[in-house]
Amino acid sequence: MGFRKLLKNEDAVSISIGFILMFSVTVIIFTATIISFYSLSQSNEKTTMGATFKIIGAGLATKITTVDTLVNITNSYGGTVNSLEYEFSMPASVADKSYSVNLTNSTYQIIIQSDNGAITYTPLNISANFNAVHIYSGAENYKLTYDKPSNSLNIVEE
Repeated sequence: MGFRKLLKNEDAVSISIGFILMFSVTVIIFTATIISFYSLSQSNEKTTMGATFKIIGAGLATKITTVDTLVNITNSYGGTVNSLEYEFSMPASVADKSYSVNLTNSTYQIIIQSDNGAITYTPLNISANFNAVHIYSGAENYKLTYDKPSNSLNIVEE
């Protein structure tokens, strides 16, 4: 008789189902928390890269404008600038991601962007001709040169 009672006893079933349900709910909540933190960190990375790109773009625009201003001031006082070189550096990566710098001569903008979608536009206003250039991060040292015969500014990688 004791064996038949054991087969009909359902006390252990409710404990097992309760444990499985609690474990499943805990795993689902933990997974949702991890996914939300991951998406939040991706958003922060993009925002940080955008702010850093603005700083890099403003610095590069300042350097280019400085060379253009030096040439214009020298020419306005009767001097002659045959060539001028300005060495500068940019970081090889931002937030451990590579990026590219596109200097356009049609809209006079410095466009800095990365693969994760972070992008900034920095205006550039100079009087000399500017040869458009597309720079990929990796090299840190660059040279900004002025060439008198063509009255143009160029950026080359060192």
